[in-house]
Parts: sequence; C-alpha cells; structure tokens
Amino acid sequence: MNYRRFTDSAGHVWEAWEVDPWAVERRLASDRRDTPRDSLDRRRSDQFRLMIPNELRDGWLAFQGQAATLRLAPIPEGWMLLSDEQLSGLVARSAHRK
Repeated sequence: MNYRRFTDSAGHVWEAWEVDPWAVERRLASDRRDTPRDSLDRRRSDQFRLMIPNELRDGWLAFQGQAATLRLAPIPEGWMLLSDEQLSGLVARSAHRK
C-alpha cells in the first residue's frame, strides 16, 4: 500500500493512501475452504460483498487530516511523487467534490 504524510500551506498534517476496494473485500470475507459446499456452484453461497459506487470501483486516494477524511477518484497517476503543495491541491479538489 502506498502511503504519504505531508503538510499543507496552512500547516495541517495530512496522511494519504490508496484504497483498493477489492482487497478490502477479500480481507473481510471468510475463507471458503473452511466450510463444505452444499453444491458445486460457488456463486450460490452467501458471501460478504461491498456495495461500491461506480466512480470508486477502481479504487480511490484517501486523505486523513485532523478535521476531515476525504477521498479522490480515480487515483492520480504518480501521486506519490507529487510535492506537498501539489498533494494539498488534490485535497482541495476532493473537498469540492464532496
């Protein structure tokens, strides 16, 4: 998981990281191998499923600050290489989309 900590021009500290919803779903689901199947069709079993809005389907960039948690989708290419000022611009952009 890519993670950055940065400070905006107002001196507020932010944390940013990528979120992959499919990785979260895999972590929360129970291991299917632990329970015997009633049939050969795996699709019939009740499994945990996240309801992800279409705009977040490919993941998002999460921002956590002292007073706010924001997300931006799609994840900007090369965001890990951006300056603190550029990342602050992404925070502002995601706050306007809220």
